[in-house]
Amino acid sequence: MSTTRTALPALVVAAFAGHVAYPAWLLAHRPPRAQRAAIAATAEGPVAEHGWTWEDVDVLVPAHGEAGVILETLRTLVETCRVPLSCVTVVVDEDERTRDLCLAHGFRVDYAERRAGKAAAVNRGVDGTKAPYVVVVDANATLDQDGLRALLNTCAARYDLVSGLRRERGAADEGLYWRYENWIKTTEAARGGSLALVGEAVAFRRPVFRPIPAGTANDDLWLAFDVASRGYAVGVEPRCLVVEDSAPRGDQLERRVRIMAGQLRLFWRYRAQFASGPVEFRRFAAHKVWRSTVGPAAQVALLAGAAAAPRRRTSQLVLAGHALAVLAYARGDRLHGRASAPLRLAGQAVGMPLVVFCRALPRAVRGQSGVWTKRMR
Repeated sequence: MSTTRTALPALVVAAFAGHVAYPAWLLAHRPPRAQRAAIAATAEGPVAEHGWTWEDVDVLVPAHGEAGVILETLRTLVETCRVPLSCVTVVVDEDERTRDLCLAHGFRVDYAERRAGKAAAVNRGVDGTKAPYVVVVDANATLDQDGLRALLNTCAARYDLVSGLRRERGAADEGLYWRYENWIKTTEAARGGSLALVGEAVAFRRPVFRPIPAGTANDDLWLAFDVASRGYAVGVEPRCLVVEDSAPRGDQLERRVRIMAGQLRLFWRYRAQFASGPVEFRRFAAHKVWRSTVGPAAQVALLAGAAAAPRRRTSQLVLAGHALAVLAYARGDRLHGRASAPLRLAGQAVGMPLVVFCRALPRAVRGQSGVWTKRMR
């Protein structure tokens, strides 16, 4: 009995500490108020090119099955962000409709007959670049002029690899998740760096790029780990906000499982860096690695213990609470309004990590291809 009483709180702490401990540490170690005010002041007003011109930039847009959405992204780049047409290359794999649509509107296309995944498309696109700065933008991403310029300014002045922030339109619970993630990334940016990049909009200095290994499902995380492990600066630019529509819940779940399976393999590959590498790796381990490994594993242990003693009151609470959280995550895209906010929070903080981890772990162990079935847009 005493062992159970000790194990239960320890497992609860292990399961959910990653959600609150690292953010609490960030709050306790914020830069001085004057420094925060200076950082906020730089985010005000229009953003002009600083340290680069468009002649120094190549913009790549990897695409497969994007004929229904890619023109909006390309028009945003050219008309809103003022990127010269000559700087943009659409890297298309095994999709003649998207290829022909882009060509018909005057865009340069790098076409491959066979799809090999986004990592291979990025490798091929970067191999064809000559400019000192490369930007990779998702085919369904929306960003504004100041955001893209801020991304390039930061790449030219501060980081060798930098991404923007992501926001989703649609599902309210996904919006909650990304507000939480973006707060952490923004706070880390004020401290000097972050490995928690998003792949929707990434800029890097061409010389630091190394080809992404075949089969890599997390091109953005691999780039962050690879570049940081070689001593280069990696971070985020909060002024670059990339907006995408929320996917249907089934597609979103599959995406998260695929991403976590890839993350788990990368965590194992770079495990030594979390102990002895740059400080950014240790911060990443305290937050993202914990939430993807120790946290959900502790939830599984909690559920196993509860299932072994189902008549105990605490066991019933654990089982019922997790069941409700999993259901809230499964239906989270249908939960709207202030009254359902606690359910959305439970779904994202409790249900989602458990479901995704249990589905991703077997896939990570057996390995997965860098090519996956994709819904045509």
